[in-house]
Amino acid sequence: MPGYYSVLLRDYQIRAELSATARAGIHRYTFPGSSTSHFILDLDHGYDDGPGVVRWANLQVIGKDTILGGRSTARWANGREIYFAMKFSRNVEKIEILADGRVVTDPKEKIEGKSLKCVIYCPTGSGETILVKTGISGVSADGALRNLDTEIPGWDFERVRSQASDLWRRELSRVRVEGGTQKQKEIFYTALYHTFLAPTLFEDVDGSYRGMDGQVHKLAAGAHNYSTFSLWDTYRATHPLFTIVQPERVPAFVNCLIRMADESSLGMPIWPLQAKETQCMTGYHSATVIAEAIRKGFPGIQIESAYAAMKHEASQNEIRGLPLYRQYGYIPCDLYRQSVSTTLDYAYNDWAVACVAKAAGVQGDAETFRKRALNYGALFDKSTGFMRPKLANGEWAEPFAGNEMGYSRKWRDFTESNPWQATFAVQHDPVGLGELLGGREKLAAKLDGIFSASTAQPPDAPSDIAGLVGQYAHGNEPSHHIAYLYMYAGQAHKAQHRLQSLMETMYDNQPDGLAGNEDCGQMSAWYVMSAMGFYAVDPISGSYVFGTPLFDKVTIDLGQGREFVLEADRSSTSDIYIQGIELNGRKYDRLWFAHEGLAAGGRFVLRMSSKPAPGFGSDPRLVPPSARSYRI
Repeated sequence: MPGYYSVLLRDYQIRAELSATARAGIHRYTFPGSSTSHFILDLDHGYDDGPGVVRWANLQVIGKDTILGGRSTARWANGREIYFAMKFSRNVEKIEILADGRVVTDPKEKIEGKSLKCVIYCPTGSGETILVKTGISGVSADGALRNLDTEIPGWDFERVRSQASDLWRRELSRVRVEGGTQKQKEIFYTALYHTFLAPTLFEDVDGSYRGMDGQVHKLAAGAHNYSTFSLWDTYRATHPLFTIVQPERVPAFVNCLIRMADESSLGMPIWPLQAKETQCMTGYHSATVIAEAIRKGFPGIQIESAYAAMKHEASQNEIRGLPLYRQYGYIPCDLYRQSVSTTLDYAYNDWAVACVAKAAGVQGDAETFRKRALNYGALFDKSTGFMRPKLANGEWAEPFAGNEMGYSRKWRDFTESNPWQATFAVQHDPVGLGELLGGREKLAAKLDGIFSASTAQPPDAPSDIAGLVGQYAHGNEPSHHIAYLYMYAGQAHKAQHRLQSLMETMYDNQPDGLAGNEDCGQMSAWYVMSAMGFYAVDPISGSYVFGTPLFDKVTIDLGQGREFVLEADRSSTSDIYIQGIELNGRKYDRLWFAHEGLAAGGRFVLRMSSKPAPGFGSDPRLVPPSARSYRI
């Protein structure tokens, strides 16, 4: 249940219940009764328990009921710091600290070390309840204590639980679905819940936050600081969904990313976590998220600062293969890892830079970066029909196969994907991709090919390639827009057939109900968007492409009395093919619509049938604009 979690620790017959506020949590433990009842506070272990995980840690006991502390880890997001303040609802009997192998039974001062564990003894009677409150902070233990005292000043567990439940109910009710099965509704609202779990708030109640430079800063009034931006994943559907169902948060997300770029010595955010850059994944898709918000007209975004940071990244930054990309127009596979995926991501990032340059009024730069965004063509091999690795001398790397990870074992040439999936990684220019393939019919045939290909993978294939339908891998993000490309190929009915199948087979209302890693909400956001009946193939364009709605009616509360409604006029659940579209009672011919129209409110009615309509949307003039022909 959103805002509340409960589990019975069967080995000990202890009931644990958890709830939370924005910066603090409250636990309620019901014990069976024992003179040895205790809690263990472990600052030694993490997701990786190898040597050197903890850079430093500290604990300080305050009185009989409070513990302060913090630690820094040396693994993913190396050097990140987190602090806490923990209070117990009753005085504890005894506290023991194991510090780097020595036992401290009467801690009087702050204990420091790299391996700290704490045992808090609380003998209990049968059915006795003990509550534990914990505040967290990226700044200091004092900040964590201030967060805790501000957000959970008392010991009313039910009050915190009720407030959390009300908050989640308000958020989830922004989208109302009608029709469909109970199972489909459970999957849909679970998915919507998942999409709201990140990014995470990362600031203290007084506006203090730790920046990407490691220093403590103070936010301006009304601003917020966030963490846990899984941008390579979430730019595709999660952030586009935020622009629809949580628009009030979008400027804060975007300005936070711009601020991170200013604070960091590494440039644009890639995958920031707790004031550190993980440098995980390829490209710099903070640029994508920023460009999308600016293109959609969100107010209060620092456009000039955004463009300065993005232009510096694209034109001057010397990291992560960017100099090679600028020199060759692609990244040679013999000089840099994951060269194909990195090239394609940088081409899409160029499209983001072009659009922000236009918004900043720098027309010449806008056109320069628009042309550079077409660099994806440098890696297309007409003879094989695939994007593939190319050497610095301009020759194709050998050997080559459509399901291979790379031409050598030195490193992979693809990021959690292979040539089949990478060939379609041209979200900003599907029309241009069709031209490279030899026309719209060839694009459709290539799409048929990825879904009908053998699922065979080489021995070194990463586990992320999951949820396979042929070589389409729904369990990882590079595939997520591919089925929608049928709309650009003039064969909308094939998109509708495939999307319906993916929604039914790749999601379930069970603990293992996803085909792959959730990736901070992206897997679920794909389902939410697709089940509503539309998707952002190119988020930067500010447009959405129709798919096939899973529900009979979807109503999105846009605030201020405005609603966006998408209704499926069907007589059976087997009616998955669009025959025609009406907008506010008038015939609508296009396969797509702009964000501006959605944000203004309105009502689409999709006339559905169980029979495909091959002619629907087949006119090339009805597809969304593409970067190749788009006038910056």
